[in-house]
Amino acid sequence: MTSQNKGSRSIFGVPVVLASSEVSVLTRDLTQLWALTYGALPSTVKGDKELCRRFFDPLVRGQSLRDRLAAIPPTPQDLVRRLSRFGSPLVTDVGEGTLLVGAEARIVLEILMHEDLSDGLVVLSQSVTAAAEREALELYREWSTGRLVQVVKLRTGQGREVMQAIAVGLTLSILVNRSDTPERAVPQWDNRDPEGGPLNRAIFAGAERFAELISGNSRGRSQHQQQLVSGYALTEARRRLAHRMVIEKRGREKRGCLYIPQSYRDDVVTFLGRDLARRPSLSHDRLASAFDQLVAAFRASAGQLAYESVAFDRPAETHLLRGKLLNAFDHARDETRPSRGE
Repeated sequence: MTSQNKGSRSIFGVPVVLASSEVSVLTRDLTQLWALTYGALPSTVKGDKELCRRFFDPLVRGQSLRDRLAAIPPTPQDLVRRLSRFGSPLVTDVGEGTLLVGAEARIVLEILMHEDLSDGLVVLSQSVTAAAEREALELYREWSTGRLVQVVKLRTGQGREVMQAIAVGLTLSILVNRSDTPERAVPQWDNRDPEGGPLNRAIFAGAERFAELISGNSRGRSQHQQQLVSGYALTEARRRLAHRMVIEKRGREKRGCLYIPQSYRDDVVTFLGRDLARRPSLSHDRLASAFDQLVAAFRASAGQLAYESVAFDRPAETHLLRGKLLNAFDHARDETRPSRGE
């Protein structure tokens, strides 16, 4: 390949053939602009690429991005003049005389910092440029699929954070009520409504008691939070359980009816048991006690609702539910314990 052909190629706008003096200037300029953008000199490549999320991660909120851009100091004019000729994606003009650098600039900087400048000419090989482009592509693919990965991890119980105790309690209360068919679904009444409020309060009485014992603190929630229309507990439960918690709209009012289909009942219990097992301070006995008190609080609050064909708790089935939850919890704990000899 001739020098002319090599010179026609580039990596992120930087020619693959550069004089040693050009490499020195570009390295210095990118280092300076990196420090302006991120408030520190370049460090490890892995750590620096993670810093780039501040501006280039598609999940960054708009307001956060605006605030961060506003905090970047203006780029010196000589730096703007020299770096602007390379254009995007090496540098990004964000207006008001300010340039921004990201992953591409950090990758190029890493390459140039390790080049031998003694020959007076630097030629970046095709393998080096291809590897650099692949590195950037893989990074942006990871970021672009971040929301998908996050949702998948949540719905499979692999998210970084455990499910909130109040959401676990709410789900268990719905299962205790045997709301696993459309006929036994829990209507999404406002808890202040005289028709649906008592069942709402019974569901949340159990959920609150369970959450108190599991998390170790008591925090009274507002009436708005203790409802099955738009409360936090329901939102969190549906975010984690996804299609396994169903809301059907019925009647002229299109009122929601909430239930966990029987086909998903065991799957949900296993999910809850495994998620609870991720709490290091939670023991088998404490979970058993929390479940028992959930049931007691639910039944005390439900009162005469069973006679009104609104509550459907059956002691025998609740006992089976308890056993399945504890078995799932114990099994998950056993999986995480190191085997003897390790």
